[in-house]
Amino acid sequence: MNKRSQKSEALCRRVAALEQEVADLRERNEGLSESERKYRLIADHSGDCLWVMDLATLRFTYVSPSVMQLYGSTPEETMAQGIDEVMPPHSLELVMKALEEEMALEAGGADPQRTRTIEIEEYRQDRSIIWIENVLSFLRDEEQRPVAILGVSRDVTERRLLGEKLRKLAVTDPLTGAFNRRYFMEELHREMGRSNRYAVPFSLIMLDIDDFKVVNDRFGHETGDRVLGGLVDLVRKRIRSSDVLARWGGEEFLIMLANTTLPQAVQLAEALLEALKSQSFPEVGLLTASFGVTQYRDRESTDTLLTRVDNLMYQAKGEGRACVVHAEHRTAS
Repeated sequence: MNKRSQKSEALCRRVAALEQEVADLRERNEGLSESERKYRLIADHSGDCLWVMDLATLRFTYVSPSVMQLYGSTPEETMAQGIDEVMPPHSLELVMKALEEEMALEAGGADPQRTRTIEIEEYRQDRSIIWIENVLSFLRDEEQRPVAILGVSRDVTERRLLGEKLRKLAVTDPLTGAFNRRYFMEELHREMGRSNRYAVPFSLIMLDIDDFKVVNDRFGHETGDRVLGGLVDLVRKRIRSSDVLARWGGEEFLIMLANTTLPQAVQLAEALLEALKSQSFPEVGLLTASFGVTQYRDRESTDTLLTRVDNLMYQAKGEGRACVVHAEHRTAS
């Protein structure tokens, strides 16, 4: 074979190899394009909302059409909004904190494929609030640096409301709506620990409706139940949201007053007694109650505290009912 023929064959082999390389590249590109089309098709028809947010600008760069069902806005309208326009300030604060934690984990060499789930309140287009579960992961550049967030969002409002309803049933007295004894004990132990650590005062009021058996015997238990509910309403109007009102049993109630001294608690008990004296209950008329009031003493036990306030309430019963009896606060030696 002459040199010209050898060169011709070599050239043919190079051309053939190049053609194969081009064919392989085209096949890979077509595969990638087909894969991208499939993923976009999935995203566009998913019931969940898929989105991408640029980390540098915190702006949406892609939002799937299902955003309309979730938020009531089009993808274009959503992408035109800043992150502060789609969620309340407290939710934005949670998100920014989560991102800071993720970036810190990233710098510490955590698994780059991990995801994070966060449930927050967000705005719909009409500014109503819904609960959204967001599953977040990072999209990376060629050097594996996070450049965007890939998010999957779904509406969990119904689940949250059901969970809240179940939680409320677990901690409240079904008859009166006041907290139950179990919840009160949990909060009492928490408040005792806080008082022991930081020397913050708190006080208890125990009250018992006077002659409640007469109410049940004369007017029936249904009327008695309505009286208990009315009493809870009366007390709730006069205590703070941080105070804990619980039905202790029967017609007996406990109020835990955070950051409250004995004189302050006594003042409230006297105000409740006066309010009760002027509160006319349907069918029954006016009622009174007996009150025991005490302040927590440093490092004392739960039993000691509860026994003291219970004894004070019964002392009020023994002194003629419709009165407030309290224990002077003593500092433990």
